[in-house]
Amino acid sequence: MTDILMPPFLTIALTGTPGTGKTEVSKKLEDEGYHVLHLTEFIKEQQIPSERDENRNCDVVDMDALEDAVFEYQQRANRQYNHHFFEDKLTFDDFHKKTADFPVLLIESHMAHYLCDLCVVLRTHPNTLKIRLDERGYSEKKVMENILAESIDVVLCDCYDYCRRVYEIDTTTLTVSETTACLKELIHALYDDELKKYLELNAKMASFDEEHEMQQAIAAGVPLADILSTMDADDDGAVIYTGDSEPDFVVETHPVLVKYVPGKNDWSEVVRE
Repeated sequence: MTDILMPPFLTIALTGTPGTGKTEVSKKLEDEGYHVLHLTEFIKEQQIPSERDENRNCDVVDMDALEDAVFEYQQRANRQYNHHFFEDKLTFDDFHKKTADFPVLLIESHMAHYLCDLCVVLRTHPNTLKIRLDERGYSEKKVMENILAESIDVVLCDCYDYCRRVYEIDTTTLTVSETTACLKELIHALYDDELKKYLELNAKMASFDEEHEMQQAIAAGVPLADILSTMDADDDGAVIYTGDSEPDFVVETHPVLVKYVPGKNDWSEVVRE
């Protein structure tokens, strides 16, 4: 079973109110070799259905179609990385050495948190945000709408509804380079955390395989006394019930693997029946 466990491939949303710096920061990361998906461009390339909202002067995207398209993109990126990992014989130490070997897909958009379970929210003080949006030539109505959204944490509240882990970076007084440095540090730390869980799960699955061999030996008729002599008293993978009589059966309490699907559910959990 351990053969099916691939190193984690993370998909992280970079989101926030328009004007907080998402595009500039993500393009800087992309220039450094990180894998970035710009959702606005992706929607156009994939011709995701949308309708024009004339009152708000924006497009309303078909989120179901977008989720399906992004999920397929994630899966392709994941498979390509797994192929690269095994064909080029990478090690875990290689992950942080080259951005091309770093198994993280960053999705940039004010809608990205609807598609990921990990997200980073860029924040900006409303006064500074107004200056930035005015410089973009936004209408007064659109400027005020975005300032209000930032003031009452609209995007952040959405993130807590849709994502399992949410992080904020205040970009108000930071340059693009400083914000990028903060984001890089965070996503590398997030990956290290997921990698730790992966290694722990691998160890549990290796233990499962060893115990499975023991169960096969029981089924093959090997004397139970010989099997018991090989067991550790602290073993928690299988419980031998002895009671007042000679042990005669085994109850398995092996971990159950719930596979991680990027953007769809939580990381693999080990549960015991």
